[in-house]
Amino acid sequence: MAENLTRSITSHIEHTKSERRNNRLNAYELGTELLFKTKKELDELKEKIGSDDVRYQSIADLLATEILQCGIDYFKAMKDNSDFSEASSLEILNSAKEISIDSQIQKRIEDNIKGIGDWVSNQSLRDSQNNIYDFNKILLKTAFSFMTCDGHIAPNEVALIRKMAEEDKAFGEIDIDTELDFLIEVINSLGMGFLKDYFKMLKNAQLKQEQELKLIEMAIKTLYADGKVDYNEVRFFRIFRSLLSVTDKQITDLNPNLPDQFLESDIFSHEYLGQLFDDYFEKVDIPTFEKLSEQKRTEYVDPEKYKQ
Repeated sequence: MAENLTRSITSHIEHTKSERRNNRLNAYELGTELLFKTKKELDELKEKIGSDDVRYQSIADLLATEILQCGIDYFKAMKDNSDFSEASSLEILNSAKEISIDSQIQKRIEDNIKGIGDWVSNQSLRDSQNNIYDFNKILLKTAFSFMTCDGHIAPNEVALIRKMAEEDKAFGEIDIDTELDFLIEVINSLGMGFLKDYFKMLKNAQLKQEQELKLIEMAIKTLYADGKVDYNEVRFFRIFRSLLSVTDKQITDLNPNLPDQFLESDIFSHEYLGQLFDDYFEKVDIPTFEKLSEQKRTEYVDPEKYKQ
Protein backbone atom coordinates (compact mmCIF):
# COMPACT_ATOMS: atom_id res chain seq x y z
CA MET A 1 0.00 0.00 0.00
CA ALA A 2 2.84 2.41 0.89
CA GLU A 3 4.45 1.74 -2.49
CA ASN A 4 1.19 2.56 -4.28
CA LEU A 5 0.89 5.87 -2.41
CA THR A 6 4.52 6.74 -3.14
CA ARG A 7 4.10 5.85 -6.80
CA SER A 8 0.94 7.98 -7.10
CA ILE A 9 2.53 11.04 -5.45
CA THR A 10 5.61 10.69 -7.66
CA SER A 11 3.39 10.56 -10.74
CA HIS A 12 1.63 13.79 -9.72
CA ILE A 13 5.00 15.47 -9.13
CA GLU A 14 6.38 14.48 -12.54
CA HIS A 15 3.19 15.61 -14.28
CA THR A 16 3.32 18.99 -12.55
CA LYS A 17 7.02 19.40 -13.36
CA SER A 18 6.36 18.77 -17.05
CA GLU A 19 3.41 21.18 -17.17
CA ARG A 20 5.32 23.86 -15.24
CA ARG A 21 8.25 23.77 -17.64
CA ASN A 22 5.86 24.21 -20.56
CA ASN A 23 3.96 27.12 -18.98
CA ARG A 24 5.63 28.93 -16.09
CA LEU A 25 2.90 31.58 -16.04
CA ASN A 26 0.57 28.85 -14.81
CA ALA A 27 2.94 27.72 -12.06
CA TYR A 28 0.78 29.01 -9.20
CA GLU A 29 -2.26 27.01 -10.32
CA LEU A 30 -0.08 23.94 -10.94
CA GLY A 31 1.51 24.16 -7.50
CA THR A 32 -1.86 24.59 -5.80
CA GLU A 33 -3.31 21.68 -7.75
CA LEU A 34 -0.35 19.45 -6.86
CA LEU A 35 -0.74 20.32 -3.19
CA PHE A 36 -4.46 19.51 -3.28
CA LYS A 37 -4.06 16.23 -5.17
CA THR A 38 -1.31 14.84 -2.95
CA LYS A 39 -2.38 16.01 0.51
CA LYS A 40 -4.62 13.04 1.31
CA GLU A 41 -2.11 10.51 -0.04
CA LEU A 42 0.79 12.08 1.86
CA ASP A 43 -1.24 12.06 5.07
CA GLU A 44 -2.11 8.39 4.53
CA LEU A 45 1.53 7.52 3.89
CA LYS A 46 2.59 9.31 7.07
CA GLU A 47 -0.04 7.44 9.06
CA LYS A 48 1.02 4.05 7.68
CA ILE A 49 4.82 4.23 7.90
CA GLY A 50 5.47 7.25 10.13
CA SER A 51 7.28 10.53 9.54
CA ASP A 52 10.62 9.03 10.61
CA ASP A 53 10.58 6.49 7.79
CA VAL A 54 13.09 7.39 5.09
CA ARG A 55 10.51 6.60 2.38
CA TYR A 56 8.13 9.22 3.78
CA GLN A 57 10.87 11.80 4.20
CA SER A 58 12.14 11.23 0.67
CA ILE A 59 8.75 11.66 -1.02
CA ALA A 60 7.84 14.62 1.23
CA ASP A 61 11.03 16.45 0.27
CA LEU A 62 10.50 15.62 -3.41
CA LEU A 63 6.99 17.06 -3.20
CA ALA A 64 8.14 20.14 -1.28
CA THR A 65 10.87 20.82 -3.85
CA GLU A 66 8.43 20.79 -6.77
CA ILE A 67 5.91 23.00 -4.93
CA LEU A 68 8.77 25.38 -4.09
CA GLN A 69 9.80 25.51 -7.75
CA CYS A 70 6.23 26.33 -8.74
CA GLY A 71 6.34 29.32 -6.41
CA ILE A 72 9.73 30.46 -7.70
CA ASP A 73 8.76 30.14 -11.37
CA TYR A 74 5.47 31.96 -10.82
CA PHE A 75 7.25 34.82 -9.06
CA LYS A 76 9.88 35.18 -11.80
CA ALA A 77 7.28 35.03 -14.56
CA MET A 78 4.85 37.51 -13.02
CA LYS A 79 6.81 39.96 -10.86
CA ASP A 80 7.11 42.62 -13.57
CA ASN A 81 3.36 42.70 -14.24
CA SER A 82 1.62 45.78 -12.88
CA ASP A 83 -1.09 43.75 -11.12
CA PHE A 84 1.29 41.22 -9.55
CA SER A 85 0.96 40.41 -5.84
CA GLU A 86 3.60 38.48 -3.96
CA ALA A 87 0.94 36.79 -1.80
CA SER A 88 0.40 33.86 -4.18
CA SER A 89 4.10 33.00 -4.36
CA LEU A 90 4.47 33.24 -0.59
CA GLU A 91 1.43 31.01 -0.13
CA ILE A 92 3.02 28.26 -2.21
CA LEU A 93 6.44 28.62 -0.58
CA ASN A 94 4.96 28.41 2.91
CA SER A 95 3.04 25.29 1.88
CA ALA A 96 6.30 23.74 0.69
CA LYS A 97 7.94 24.66 3.99
CA GLU A 98 5.25 22.82 5.96
CA ILE A 99 5.84 19.64 3.95
CA SER A 100 9.64 19.60 3.77
CA ILE A 101 11.79 17.51 6.12
CA ASP A 102 15.37 18.05 4.93
CA SER A 103 17.11 21.05 6.52
CA GLN A 104 18.78 22.12 3.26
CA ILE A 105 15.44 22.24 1.46
CA GLN A 106 13.94 24.22 4.33
CA LYS A 107 16.86 26.65 4.15
CA ARG A 108 16.34 27.09 0.41
CA ILE A 109 12.65 27.80 1.00
CA GLU A 110 13.45 30.36 3.70
CA ASP A 111 16.01 32.05 1.44
CA ASN A 112 13.41 32.41 -1.32
CA ILE A 113 10.81 33.75 1.10
CA LYS A 114 13.36 36.34 2.24
CA GLY A 115 14.18 37.13 -1.39
CA ILE A 116 10.54 37.92 -2.12
CA GLY A 117 10.43 40.05 1.03
CA ASP A 118 13.46 42.03 -0.17
CA TRP A 119 11.81 42.49 -3.57
CA VAL A 120 8.68 43.88 -1.91
CA SER A 121 10.78 46.25 0.22
CA ASN A 122 12.51 47.61 -2.89
CA GLN A 123 9.38 47.86 -5.01
CA SER A 124 8.47 51.41 -3.97
CA LEU A 125 11.92 52.58 -5.07
CA ARG A 126 11.64 50.51 -8.24
CA ASP A 127 8.22 51.98 -9.06
CA SER A 128 9.50 55.50 -8.53
CA GLN A 129 12.06 54.79 -11.27
CA ASN A 130 9.91 53.01 -13.81
CA ASN A 131 6.97 55.40 -13.63
CA ILE A 132 8.89 58.65 -14.15
CA TYR A 133 8.67 59.68 -17.80
CA ASP A 134 9.39 63.38 -17.38
CA PHE A 135 12.09 64.02 -19.97
CA ASN A 136 14.25 66.17 -17.70
CA LYS A 137 14.41 63.30 -15.21
CA ILE A 138 15.10 60.79 -17.97
CA LEU A 139 17.96 63.03 -19.12
CA LEU A 140 19.36 63.20 -15.59
CA LYS A 141 18.95 59.46 -15.12
CA THR A 142 20.85 58.93 -18.38
CA ALA A 143 23.75 61.04 -17.12
CA PHE A 144 23.67 59.23 -13.77
CA SER A 145 23.54 55.77 -15.39
CA PHE A 146 26.52 56.50 -17.62
CA MET A 147 28.36 57.98 -14.64
CA THR A 148 27.90 54.78 -12.61
CA CYS A 149 27.88 52.07 -15.30
CA ASP A 150 31.60 51.32 -14.82
CA GLY A 151 31.16 50.91 -11.06
CA HIS A 152 32.98 54.16 -10.30
CA ILE A 153 31.93 57.80 -9.91
CA ALA A 154 34.62 60.26 -11.01
CA PRO A 155 34.57 63.76 -9.43
CA ASN A 156 34.64 65.40 -12.85
CA GLU A 157 31.54 63.46 -13.91
CA VAL A 158 29.68 64.83 -10.90
CA ALA A 159 31.03 68.32 -11.59
CA LEU A 160 29.80 68.11 -15.20
CA ILE A 161 26.28 67.13 -14.15
CA ARG A 162 26.14 69.91 -11.54
CA LYS A 163 27.46 72.46 -14.06
CA MET A 164 24.85 71.52 -16.66
CA ALA A 165 22.11 71.63 -14.01
CA GLU A 166 23.09 74.91 -12.39
CA GLU A 167 24.44 76.92 -15.33
CA ASP A 168 22.60 75.46 -18.33
CA LYS A 169 19.38 74.31 -16.58
CA ALA A 170 19.77 71.11 -18.61
CA PHE A 171 17.44 69.19 -16.29
CA GLY A 172 14.88 71.93 -15.67
CA GLU A 173 14.15 73.49 -12.31
CA ILE A 174 15.34 70.72 -10.01
CA ASP A 175 17.51 70.61 -6.90
CA ILE A 176 20.40 68.70 -8.44
CA ASP A 177 22.04 67.67 -5.16
CA THR A 178 18.76 66.30 -3.79
CA GLU A 179 18.09 64.40 -7.01
CA LEU A 180 21.60 62.94 -7.16
CA ASP A 181 21.45 61.79 -3.54
CA PHE A 182 18.07 60.17 -4.23
CA LEU A 183 19.51 58.30 -7.21
CA ILE A 184 22.48 57.21 -5.08
CA GLU A 185 20.02 55.82 -2.53
CA VAL A 186 18.15 53.93 -5.24
CA ILE A 187 21.23 52.41 -6.91
CA ASN A 188 22.63 51.41 -3.51
CA SER A 189 19.37 49.59 -2.83
CA LEU A 190 18.88 47.98 -6.25
CA GLY A 191 22.45 47.51 -7.45
CA MET A 192 22.53 46.30 -11.06
CA GLY A 193 18.73 46.32 -10.98
CA PHE A 194 18.94 50.12 -11.23
CA LEU A 195 20.62 49.96 -14.64
CA LYS A 196 18.27 47.23 -15.86
CA ASP A 197 15.30 49.35 -14.78
CA TYR A 198 16.83 52.34 -16.57
CA PHE A 199 16.88 50.37 -19.82
CA LYS A 200 13.27 49.27 -19.26
CA MET A 201 12.23 52.88 -18.70
CA LEU A 202 14.11 53.99 -21.81
CA LYS A 203 12.41 51.31 -23.89
CA ASN A 204 8.94 52.34 -22.71
CA ALA A 205 9.34 56.13 -22.70
CA GLN A 206 8.22 56.74 -26.36
CA LEU A 207 10.67 59.56 -26.97
CA LYS A 208 10.86 61.88 -29.95
CA GLN A 209 13.98 61.67 -32.09
CA GLU A 210 15.27 65.05 -30.94
CA GLN A 211 14.93 63.85 -27.36
CA GLU A 212 16.83 60.67 -28.18
CA LEU A 213 19.64 62.75 -29.68
CA LYS A 214 19.79 64.82 -26.48
CA LEU A 215 20.12 61.62 -24.47
CA ILE A 216 22.95 60.45 -26.73
CA GLU A 217 24.76 63.77 -26.38
CA MET A 218 24.37 63.59 -22.59
CA ALA A 219 25.65 60.00 -22.52
CA ILE A 220 28.74 60.87 -24.57
CA LYS A 221 29.58 63.94 -22.47
CA THR A 222 29.31 61.93 -19.27
CA LEU A 223 31.37 59.02 -20.61
CA TYR A 224 34.25 61.30 -21.59
CA ALA A 225 34.12 63.54 -18.51
CA ASP A 226 36.73 61.48 -16.66
CA GLY A 227 39.08 61.45 -19.65
CA LYS A 228 38.84 57.74 -20.39
CA VAL A 229 36.36 55.18 -21.71
CA ASP A 230 36.68 51.45 -21.07
CA TYR A 231 35.14 48.59 -23.04
CA ASN A 232 32.36 47.99 -20.52
CA GLU A 233 31.23 51.59 -21.02
CA VAL A 234 31.27 51.07 -24.78
CA ARG A 235 29.12 47.96 -24.42
CA PHE A 236 26.76 49.86 -22.12
CA PHE A 237 26.45 52.55 -24.79
CA ARG A 238 25.70 49.95 -27.47
CA ILE A 239 22.88 48.48 -25.40
CA PHE A 240 21.59 52.02 -24.77
CA ARG A 241 21.82 52.84 -28.48
CA SER A 242 19.92 49.66 -29.45
CA LEU A 243 16.86 50.96 -27.57
CA LEU A 244 16.69 54.17 -29.61
CA SER A 245 15.21 54.76 -33.05
CA VAL A 246 17.61 57.38 -34.44
CA THR A 247 20.03 56.36 -37.19
CA ASP A 248 23.82 56.16 -36.97
CA LYS A 249 24.02 59.06 -39.44
CA GLN A 250 21.91 61.27 -37.19
CA ILE A 251 24.22 60.42 -34.31
CA THR A 252 27.47 61.09 -36.21
CA ASP A 253 26.11 64.31 -37.74
CA LEU A 254 25.77 65.73 -34.22
CA ASN A 255 28.83 63.93 -32.85
CA PRO A 256 31.34 63.77 -35.74
CA ASN A 257 34.25 62.79 -33.48
CA LEU A 258 32.50 59.79 -31.97
CA PRO A 259 34.72 56.70 -32.46
CA ASP A 260 33.37 53.94 -34.70
CA GLN A 261 33.46 51.43 -31.85
CA PHE A 262 30.38 53.06 -30.31
CA LEU A 263 28.34 52.36 -33.42
CA GLU A 264 29.63 48.94 -34.44
CA SER A 265 26.48 46.87 -34.57
CA ASP A 266 26.36 43.69 -32.55
CA ILE A 267 24.16 41.22 -34.42
CA PHE A 268 21.53 39.67 -32.16
CA SER A 269 17.84 38.90 -32.09
CA HIS A 270 15.38 40.49 -29.70
CA GLU A 271 15.38 37.21 -27.77
CA TYR A 272 19.13 37.46 -27.34
CA LEU A 273 19.01 41.05 -26.09
CA GLY A 274 18.14 39.89 -22.59
CA GLN A 275 21.18 37.63 -22.58
CA LEU A 276 23.33 40.51 -23.82
CA PHE A 277 22.18 42.54 -20.82
CA ASP A 278 23.05 39.67 -18.48
CA ASP A 279 26.49 39.25 -20.07
CA TYR A 280 27.23 42.94 -19.50
CA PHE A 281 25.96 42.92 -15.92
CA GLU A 282 28.17 39.93 -15.05
CA LYS A 283 31.28 41.93 -16.01
CA VAL A 284 30.72 44.95 -13.75
CA ASP A 285 30.23 45.19 -10.00
CA ILE A 286 28.19 48.04 -8.57
CA PRO A 287 29.59 49.06 -5.17
CA THR A 288 27.84 51.04 -2.45
CA PHE A 289 28.30 54.71 -3.34
CA GLU A 290 28.63 57.53 -0.83
CA LYS A 291 26.10 60.35 -1.01
CA LEU A 292 27.48 63.07 -3.25
CA SER A 293 26.29 65.84 -0.92
CA GLU A 294 28.70 64.50 1.71
CA GLN A 295 31.70 64.77 -0.61
CA LYS A 296 33.83 67.80 -1.39
CA ARG A 297 32.59 69.73 -4.42
CA THR A 298 35.00 70.15 -7.32
CA GLU A 299 34.91 72.41 -10.36
CA TYR A 300 34.44 70.91 -13.81
CA VAL A 301 37.54 70.91 -16.00
CA ASP A 302 38.06 69.99 -19.63
CA PRO A 303 38.36 66.16 -19.92
CA GLU A 304 41.72 66.37 -21.68
CA LYS A 305 43.20 68.34 -18.77
CA TYR A 306 41.47 66.02 -16.29
CA LYS A 307 43.05 62.99 -17.97
CA GLN A 308 46.50 64.49 -17.43
